[in-house]
Amino acid sequence: MSIDESNQRIPEIMTSGAIRAMLGIEKTVPLSPDAMAQSLRVTFFPGGKMTPRLVAFTEKLRNALLLSNVEVLPYEQALSDRRRSKVKEGIVIIAPGDLETGNLPVDHLPNLRTNTVVGIVEGPCPAETIEGEQSRLNSIVEMLAWNIFQVAIYVEEHTWTICTMNGAIIHCPDPSAFQSDVFSTLVPKLAAPVVPPHASDFDMHEGSLDLYSNRYRPYVDDFEMAAPLWAETGLMLFHTSLESLAFRSTYYKRVAAAYLDRRSGMSYGFLSRQIAVPVMKAQEIHARDRIAGLAELEEKGFVRVEGRLHVLLHLGSRRYVLDVPPVHVLATRSGCDKAHIKGHRDLMLLGLTSGAISVQTPPASDGIDFRPSYDTLTILAHALGNALIASLMVGMDDPSPFSPILTRNGMALAHWHGDVNREIFPDGITVFGEENPPVSCSTHQAAMYTLRGKLEGFSRQIARQKSYLGDIHIEPHHGVNVTWPSLLGLAKRLLARDGRPDQYEMPEVLTGTTFPPESR
Repeated sequence: MSIDESNQRIPEIMTSGAIRAMLGIEKTVPLSPDAMAQSLRVTFFPGGKMTPRLVAFTEKLRNALLLSNVEVLPYEQALSDRRRSKVKEGIVIIAPGDLETGNLPVDHLPNLRTNTVVGIVEGPCPAETIEGEQSRLNSIVEMLAWNIFQVAIYVEEHTWTICTMNGAIIHCPDPSAFQSDVFSTLVPKLAAPVVPPHASDFDMHEGSLDLYSNRYRPYVDDFEMAAPLWAETGLMLFHTSLESLAFRSTYYKRVAAAYLDRRSGMSYGFLSRQIAVPVMKAQEIHARDRIAGLAELEEKGFVRVEGRLHVLLHLGSRRYVLDVPPVHVLATRSGCDKAHIKGHRDLMLLGLTSGAISVQTPPASDGIDFRPSYDTLTILAHALGNALIASLMVGMDDPSPFSPILTRNGMALAHWHGDVNREIFPDGITVFGEENPPVSCSTHQAAMYTLRGKLEGFSRQIARQKSYLGDIHIEPHHGVNVTWPSLLGLAKRLLARDGRPDQYEMPEVLTGTTFPPESR
């Protein structure tokens, strides 16, 4: 087994500006822990009932944040309106101790989407004494819902544990590593927190998706045939229902529902199928080539020519210009049961065209409110990375089957919380992401790490003169994403039902149906 697990970074394979342009991210994004720390503004909420242990821990945390170059504001300075006692947007509120109904941090916020609330409580993390992954996740979300926190810190005599609303549970057992844990783990969680995407973030086309058309039916079949096998894997946890959670009042329940954009709860994991995409051949740039917009391309790493986005990519000493194609992905809606997928009820189409994201939903089914996955931008980053890699393969005359498969039947991507046995995958599946800061799945950082990581994984395979077949994307403290030709084939691989580990995909999965190509 020789899966590429190198963490070595290829210097500036593509500029951050180019990646942001492709993903539609307008503002500069802090990507390193140092940059994240310097971007943070934090204040401590004064309303909690404190124990001596919490007093000591809070002061220790304050000092560690200051040493990390985080701006820590006195609470009075964090207020935008002292008369109304509202905290300024963009400030993280850390709330230690027991809190009173009517005086929670959320009562002092203009918007939960622009402020993160961190609770600090004394005692062990409740998940430590509960059996079953689903029950452990539910126990964390229950506490977060009761207090309207996005992050909870549990403090014991010598240890502390960080929990987030997307299911991350990070135990910090070493007192001597406290400063490092704050800087490397807590700071990224606060600088890049979970923010559920709202429908208003996208170009929504509700009720316009015909999943029974010849174009989409083969992909829907893959979801529906694979679902029972995914149920057998036990990897796709069901979501934590908002109705199952206890809130202090109906007001706080409404606040949580608005934050979730009327989702029925918190979801874990997704399944998706990239629609087959025609591959545009990458153009290698030689020293004397004259290309429209080359000066701007070399300066910024991207350029728009006649309304189309082009990016510059470095593979070792070679340079390529890539015409960025539109990509489309069928994906499970937020909150659906991934073990019992029905296309008309559970799937939506995500699109990314020159940085603009579109969402199409099927006609309403039984009053279901379709909301896109928290991971929408990361899903699209994977799809775009696949298309760019296929473009490079054609430009380099690479014989890997990856590009023909993407052109003919697209690619599958699955995400679940936990890890994966890398030994069951063939050589050519690269691994990336383990070195990244542990940001949340819904963030711009997560999407940028995804696109850069895929391209760097391909670059490493080329440098090793190895074939690229896809990747395993590790999201620290969160989960794993696996790119594979089909959802059915990936489920079979995980259940060890499809032959030898060195096989790429069972032939019948690819040849059983003709997949229509994406139209441009």
